[in-house]
Amino acid sequence: MTKPQRRVRLPILLWAVLPLGIGPLQIFLKAYLPDVYDATMKGELGLVENLTVVSLVVAFVTALLLLRHRRSVASPLFGPFCVVMALGCFFFAGEEASWGEHWFGFEVPEEIAERNDQHEFNIHNDPFFENFLDQPPRLALTIFAFVGGVLIPLRKRRRGESDRPRFDGDGIWGWFWPTIECLPSGLVAATITLPKKIARAALGHVPEPLHIGPGETKELAIGLFLMIYLLMMLLELRAQEAEARQAG
Repeated sequence: MTKPQRRVRLPILLWAVLPLGIGPLQIFLKAYLPDVYDATMKGELGLVENLTVVSLVVAFVTALLLLRHRRSVASPLFGPFCVVMALGCFFFAGEEASWGEHWFGFEVPEEIAERNDQHEFNIHNDPFFENFLDQPPRLALTIFAFVGGVLIPLRKRRRGESDRPRFDGDGIWGWFWPTIECLPSGLVAATITLPKKIARAALGHVPEPLHIGPGETKELAIGLFLMIYLLMMLLELRAQEAEARQAG
């Protein structure tokens, strides 16, 4: 497969404006239009939660599409990588949506509701499962989003290297690292909880506009990061397949 000669792109609204704008939008609404914030952003049926699920569903579908192209990739680890990503995004999306509980309004079985911290139909809030299905995966994804989505692309840019994935080598590092389009969502995922913590440390309290649920916004940023990461990989792979056909 030949080296890519052109740069494929996602709409800037998707990879830059949305991840960078969702936090300031919530703060603005919380400060000046609190009723609008409560009606549109807050809760399990709010925009933040639903965008998280949508982004993860898109990431899940994209991982399956990537799996169909595995024969175009030299690395034998590409197929297993796609399977892991698909399963992870499917589980993440299902848990975020409480497997449809809030959309369809079904009653949570009593034995599950009693054990669940939020009385929801999911397992990451279960006292037993949350020790390894809640904070550890979130921390791992946050680290990957920051290192892979922010530090690595910036390092490559500083060195004059391309951040485009390459699929013609046997190793994984040619295609594994995210592209520069993942930087905004990776940065937000790593930093969105800091303003609230800084305000509490500096002021002794958190100003009302910062009470926006940064944990939920972090999950949205992670969902957007995974979606953009996989979409860019798919677009690049298809572009390089087309170039290989033209060269052949």
